[in-house]
Amino acid sequence: MFYQSSLKRRPQRWMAPWLSALAVLLLLWLYAYIYGYGNLQRLPESLFPLGKGHGKGGETPPGSGSGSGSGSDSTHSELAPTKTTMAKPTATTSSASTPTVTLRQGTYVGLTLLQSTRYPKAIEAFRGVPYGQDTGGENRFRPPKPLPDSSGTFDAVRFGLVCPTDGVVRKDMGENCLNANIYRPAGLVDKKGYAKEGRERRRPQLPVVVYIHGGGFNAGRGNERDMASFVSWAEAPIVAVSFNYRVGPLGFLPSDVTAREGLLNLGLRDQQHLLEWVRDNIESFGGDPGNVTIMGLSAGAHSIGHHIMFYGHSPSPAPFHKAILESGAATARAVFYPTHPRHLIQFREFLTAAGADGVPESEIFSYLRTLPVQTIASAAKVVWDKYVDNVTWPFQPVIDGPNLLANSSLTDPDAEPLIPTLPITSWLDSSHLRIPILTGFNTNEGTIFIPPKADTNADFRAFFRLLIPTMTDADLDKLESLYPDPVTSSPSDPTKNPYLGVPIGKGRQWARLDAAYAHYAYICPVLQTAHFMSNATSASEAGSVASNGGGGSSSSSSSSRRRRRGRRSGNGSKVYVYRYAATSTWHAANHVDEAPIVAHDMTVLWGRPGLQKVADQMHGMWARFVASKDGNPNLNPRSGSGSGTEEGDEEVVEWPAFVSPFDSDGGGDDDDDDDSVGKIIVFGDGNDEREVGKFVKHPGVPAKVEELSEFEKEVCRFWWERIWLSEGLGRRVDEGEKAKL
Repeated sequence: MFYQSSLKRRPQRWMAPWLSALAVLLLLWLYAYIYGYGNLQRLPESLFPLGKGHGKGGETPPGSGSGSGSGSDSTHSELAPTKTTMAKPTATTSSASTPTVTLRQGTYVGLTLLQSTRYPKAIEAFRGVPYGQDTGGENRFRPPKPLPDSSGTFDAVRFGLVCPTDGVVRKDMGENCLNANIYRPAGLVDKKGYAKEGRERRRPQLPVVVYIHGGGFNAGRGNERDMASFVSWAEAPIVAVSFNYRVGPLGFLPSDVTAREGLLNLGLRDQQHLLEWVRDNIESFGGDPGNVTIMGLSAGAHSIGHHIMFYGHSPSPAPFHKAILESGAATARAVFYPTHPRHLIQFREFLTAAGADGVPESEIFSYLRTLPVQTIASAAKVVWDKYVDNVTWPFQPVIDGPNLLANSSLTDPDAEPLIPTLPITSWLDSSHLRIPILTGFNTNEGTIFIPPKADTNADFRAFFRLLIPTMTDADLDKLESLYPDPVTSSPSDPTKNPYLGVPIGKGRQWARLDAAYAHYAYICPVLQTAHFMSNATSASEAGSVASNGGGGSSSSSSSSRRRRRGRRSGNGSKVYVYRYAATSTWHAANHVDEAPIVAHDMTVLWGRPGLQKVADQMHGMWARFVASKDGNPNLNPRSGSGSGTEEGDEEVVEWPAFVSPFDSDGGGDDDDDDDSVGKIIVFGDGNDEREVGKFVKHPGVPAKVEELSEFEKEVCRFWWERIWLSEGLGRRVDEGEKAKL
């Protein structure tokens, strides 16, 4: 009896605390699973403009207590740059070797990021180097101005000020923000830009990559991506540049008033000014001004799309030669005239919030230049918060061509338009550069933008009705048929119904909205870039593809065959398309998830061996594209020719050049290798190591080749046919009007 009674009492004495602890652990796991906090805190700040961020990307500045700023002894590593490691990432700096560079604007003294588990090769960094004058005071709302010559010596150890973005202007922000960060391998270049080794006095002429940050044109900073890591892990020596440019109303304040003042798209002009600065100065850092790749994410990729079109129109030579566009394109989301009603309303709301309501139009910008920058930032946040949830964001690039106003004589005649016409018109007219392109998208581009609680079909329709007001009921009906309602239908084809398993706390339309918005805003614009860049089409041939959604019958099969043969004979550009599929928050491959993988950022990769293998391949291909003159991600820069065969311990997959499946006959012909049509590379399929709350993690497949699905081609034809609704004035146009544009 005593034995039995003791057993009955013991759970109350020692099992209860264990059960309580187990319950607490289960609750913590459930919280992490639902909210994915461990992943959100690693997303770049630019993902959540105006104070909605969960963390900052980029390498750690000195003095921060972690990363490169500890000032501790060097941690030397025997890591090969193409091998993965499970060592916890560390980084240290040194003042024993102080890299110095002399420019016309002055001499700059940087720092060395020593070899470590984070940086397998030592890197020389020059941070916060100005490329333009202070944009405050009388320079506010004016194009960027070059720096004067100087014989002074300046510190380039700490990052420069970030252009104001948030409602609160923090200590690291200010209008003197046009500054760049330059990274190069250590020990290769002297202070005058000449190679240290060898008897001959020569320039190293290293390939250059310039990173343009994202942030919806309302936020972001150049050091959001760890470009020191990108350089350190590269097989061949390269030079990398990142920089800040004006965002929000200080960089993008579209309106009729702004147009008449000739002050549209100032943030894009900052970018162009930086690219010209790189062309004029990068040799002093050991770079080759004749081999420059521009690389951008999200809004940075949208910007690159506009630069590709600008230099296709402009008589000026382009200061870059290849481009990498991650989740972005010139035709992404919406590009309106400054006189579009949305921009005019948002402009007036900004003036009201800034206390400038009622100021005569001729005095508006003079008045705005007198305001504290905090007032500008606070007014920007008021307007941003009103439009962020429906993704009709304020402060965006706009068409600034010479005929955008009825009274075009008021437009500054000396300002060459940066977006001279509708982006789709530039594609149709073939008014764009023909350069090698690497571009792609993530599987779930829409998750972070769409309303999380959308639950009914009416919610689905209302979202797109507000986003694209000129969509008709017939358009919305077609949209419904392409993306079936998971509440009322369950098609057997999984590619057409990926909407059933939504995360806890999300509405039943969440996954459906993600798919539709992702195709509209990112995936189909990316594929449109790939289609037009890889096709050497005339304006009339391109027009038939666009007006028929790529699948009509207005062009014959023979014309399609001519285009395919023309492309392969060198008239089109080499294009490489990817999809990033490794999942994180919400069991999805979200917008910008690939950012630390491309940089081979060990602060994210540590402890995730499968993801490190994805990064070995993905970063390796990006770096090879940068290093090679002709933009070949398969090139082995050590040998100078041929395909790379190994990346760490993994065999490298051959990345096929993109052959568009969107020709007007919808497929190949007898002269084509049909296996090459529509092929893209997929990185990280099946990898879930960044997901929080999963006890069993899967490494997935680092890289594989797949073909675009029929569903992807079908939905992109739908969105391409309606691209006019998101450009210009957002009007539906007939064939006659298209010809006039």
